[in-house]
Amino acid sequence: MAAADPPLDASAPKRRLSLSRRASLFMAAVLTAFALVLGAAFALLQQQEARTSAKQEVEAYVGIIARNAGPRIHDAPRLTRYLEIAEGWREIQRTAIVAPDGTVIAAVGAAESPAERRLIEAVRARGDVVSIAGEGVAIAAAPILSDGRPVAYLIAHQRTHPLYAQGATQIAIFIAIAAAFLVAAVALTLIFVRRTVAPLAQLIAFAERTSTHGRGERIDIKTGDEFEALAAAFNRMMARLDESMRRVQRLAYVDAATNLPNGEKFARELNAFTARADANGPTGAVIVIDFARLTRLLETLGQDASHDLMARVAERLRAAVRTVDRVVRTQSFQEKPTFIARLRQHEFALIAPSFPSPSNVVRYAQMLTSAINQPFEWRDLKLNLDARCGAAIIAHDGGDAETLTRNARLALHAAKDAPGAVKMFTSALDRDVEDRIALEHEMRAAIERNEFRAYFQPKVNLADGRIEGCEALARWIRPDRTIVSPAVFIPLAEETGLISQVADAIMREACWKAAAWAREGIGVQVAVNVSALQFRDEAFPDHVLKILDQAGLPAFCLELELTESIAMENPDQALRLIEPLRERGVRFSIDDFGCGHSSLAALTRLPFDVLKIDQQFVRGLERDRHAPAIIETILAMAATLDMQVVAEGIEQEREAQFLRRRGCLIGQGFLYGAAEPAEAFAERLRAQHRAAAPVRGKSDAA
Repeated sequence: MAAADPPLDASAPKRRLSLSRRASLFMAAVLTAFALVLGAAFALLQQQEARTSAKQEVEAYVGIIARNAGPRIHDAPRLTRYLEIAEGWREIQRTAIVAPDGTVIAAVGAAESPAERRLIEAVRARGDVVSIAGEGVAIAAAPILSDGRPVAYLIAHQRTHPLYAQGATQIAIFIAIAAAFLVAAVALTLIFVRRTVAPLAQLIAFAERTSTHGRGERIDIKTGDEFEALAAAFNRMMARLDESMRRVQRLAYVDAATNLPNGEKFARELNAFTARADANGPTGAVIVIDFARLTRLLETLGQDASHDLMARVAERLRAAVRTVDRVVRTQSFQEKPTFIARLRQHEFALIAPSFPSPSNVVRYAQMLTSAINQPFEWRDLKLNLDARCGAAIIAHDGGDAETLTRNARLALHAAKDAPGAVKMFTSALDRDVEDRIALEHEMRAAIERNEFRAYFQPKVNLADGRIEGCEALARWIRPDRTIVSPAVFIPLAEETGLISQVADAIMREACWKAAAWAREGIGVQVAVNVSALQFRDEAFPDHVLKILDQAGLPAFCLELELTESIAMENPDQALRLIEPLRERGVRFSIDDFGCGHSSLAALTRLPFDVLKIDQQFVRGLERDRHAPAIIETILAMAATLDMQVVAEGIEQEREAQFLRRRGCLIGQGFLYGAAEPAEAFAERLRAQHRAAAPVRGKSDAA
């Protein structure tokens, strides 16, 4: 079976004749047209010459015959024999003698022509020889004189074909000469044009190489004409394009602040590396490094200062990589250097090839983290970068840049809780991500189904054990009544931004429950935690007041708890959001006090009412010799600032006794009860209220 024809590509340009061929065809067409015109003119001239010659010859013939026929005019037989003898002259076709009245006296040859009568009339009028030439024949008439008077007229016909044949031969010779000249001219034109446009072929090849490979070698043409000028212009243009491409590639693939390759360049290099990697060869690794301490610092700096800081960080990273390469990758670091790139604001990545085994990757990352985390000075500041590393093994943990980088980032996310802040990727991390995605999807549906409920943990007076207030804590109650631990969903809610919706739902329920208890006569102050996302919203005060108004809860019954880090993130904004609520009577407390890195000078500017001692200090009273001193310092500072203190996490009576002796009035923890549903907590309030009623009754009676 014959092979099928290749499909036609409608978009492909049509094949055209080369410039030299087109020039040759044009020259051939011009010369052919010239030859045809010249041949036609020559043929016309030959035809005209043949007619003129025939007329002259027939005129001469009739002149001679007419003179000789005069004496014989009255002897018809003799005239006929004479005409027959004369008929052999040249190509005479017909000879006739006609009387003045039109009677034919003698005739030989062809039949009479209608033109003969007209010629006789013309001869009669002129008295001399008259001739005409037509297609293939020339006719002449002459008077036959006797005694000076015309007694008859001689008519003769002569063919012109032999003359035409002679002219045709000459035309054929002319055409042959013209054809030979045409072939020679076309060949010479083709050679001349090819030599003339040869530099154009060089220019075309140069342009094709440039379009295919992006750039071409410098083109050198020395013709002294426009082609040389065009080649020089091409060379200048390519030099400028090369410079422009270098600038574009720098912008596209280089980070401006650190002068390191950016994420796009990193992905290209990693894909190229994985394509060359041998599964049985040395181990290569992708290491992603994050500098957690830089996040807040960069937010406070201007662009120039940020670029300067990141340039110093990149310089420090390069130095650390060079040092660790010499220690761990002793054999291959010069032949296969580590590739460093900046992926995000404070995230960097390495492509480190040629490790003997995965254990060397762990050692490499640990030494690198330790080297980077050494304190260094920048603009009179002593900084600790707090670097963390996540690593993925090339080919084992992914076969392309996207997968490897993703897996290294998963390991980085888990590195904050890993020894040495270094974590290798494992399949368990991937499963954790899948579980987190599924949990996030379930959490979003749970928010829509109102599955997040407020549980209330009592705050008690450490002196008499009475409930003075409560803290509303979020609990996720699934439809099957199972409870999802806050330790599971709170971190995910904060990471995904869902914490704002969860916290808002808890605040609404807490306010409505507290308002109902107040109407029942068992009202207590309820504390609600505020998330960072909620507190960054400028409309936060209006939103809280709207919830209070809708629930019908007096503002002094609500206490909002802010963590120390939220309050100190932007003290000016915090003050702007707190003041309108405090003017209405809402109380504010600092949660987890002592765990952050706040400035006491900035902290005292904010109008807080309560300090909450973090549970790590309370639980450390027995095992940490510094914990008692820290608690006493917090209590003394609160007394100076006229702030109430609440101790969290009280689980043992001796902890409560210590706090009572130091003057702490309010505490909460499992010693006094865990968080419980609103109905159970309300029942405790009612029981406390009933127990206090007889005491109040006896007091009233007394």
